[in-house]
Amino acid sequence: MVDRSQLVARYRSPHRADYPELRGYTRDEIYEDCLGGGALYLAARMVRLMRLSPGDIVLDLGCGKGATSMFLAREFGARLIALDLWTDATFLNLKFSARGYRDRIVPLQMDVTEHLPFADEYFDAIFCMNSLSFYGGSVEFLQHLLKHLRRGGQFVVGMETLNAEFTPEERQNPPAVFNYNLPPPNEHVNVWEGDFSKMHSPPWWEKVFRDSGLLEVESCYELEDAEVLYEDLVKYQIEHDLDPEDVEISILQIEYGRTHRPAKTLFVLAAVKL
Repeated sequence: MVDRSQLVARYRSPHRADYPELRGYTRDEIYEDCLGGGALYLAARMVRLMRLSPGDIVLDLGCGKGATSMFLAREFGARLIALDLWTDATFLNLKFSARGYRDRIVPLQMDVTEHLPFADEYFDAIFCMNSLSFYGGSVEFLQHLLKHLRRGGQFVVGMETLNAEFTPEERQNPPAVFNYNLPPPNEHVNVWEGDFSKMHSPPWWEKVFRDSGLLEVESCYELEDAEVLYEDLVKYQIEHDLDPEDVEISILQIEYGRTHRPAKTLFVLAAVKL
C-alpha cells in the first residue's frame, strides 16, 4: 500500500490563472460529475480549439453526467445534443432543467456505434471528452459518425490516454498498475480489458483521424500540465473522501509514470471535416 501522506503532500494543483475559461467556477464545480482525468480543466483546453457561434448545434459525445454539455452551453450559447450510453436521459433532463438549460440541451441515451437518428451534416461540431477510446478507435467508426458533421465542422477530442504505445511484450503481460479488477461489487470487471488495452498515444490517434480520409487534423498535443491535473484530482478525491480504491491506484499510476513508459497523460485533438 502506498504511503499516501508523504506522496500527496508534494502533489500540485494547476494555476487557475492559466484557465481563464473557468473564472467564476468553484473547485467543486470544476470536478462535479466529470468522469475521467482532467475534469473541466481538460474541457477548457478543448474549447480553446473550437470555433463556435451562439446557436451552433453541438454533439456532446459521451456526455457522462452532463457537466461538459452545460459548460458548452454556458460558454458559447451553443445548442447541445448530450448523448451517452450509460446515463439515463431522464436524469439528465431533470438536471439540465434544474440548472436552467432545458431549452438548450437535449439528452439522449443510446449506443453511438449503432444507427444514429440524425440528419446528414446536422452538427456544426462534435465534442468528445474522455470516452472515444472505449468505442471509437477505428477508421470505420469515424466514417460512421462523421456523416452527421457538416463540411467544415470541427471534431474536438480530449481524453486521458498514454504517452507511448505498449510493447508487444507489455500487451501480453501488462504492468500491474494497468491490469487489475475493480473492487466489489464489480470485481468481475478487468480494467485492462475494458480500458487501458484500448488506450493509445496521441500520434496513434492522429493517424487514425488522418486515415479516415474525412478529416484534416489542426492540432494534436499532450497537455504540458497533465501530471499536475492528475495530482490535483487525487487531492480533490482525498479532500472529499471519494472512491478510496481509485485514489490508491491513481497514486500508483502517477508514481509509476515518473520513471516508466507508457504513462498516463492527457491530450487534445482538433480536426475539421473535409
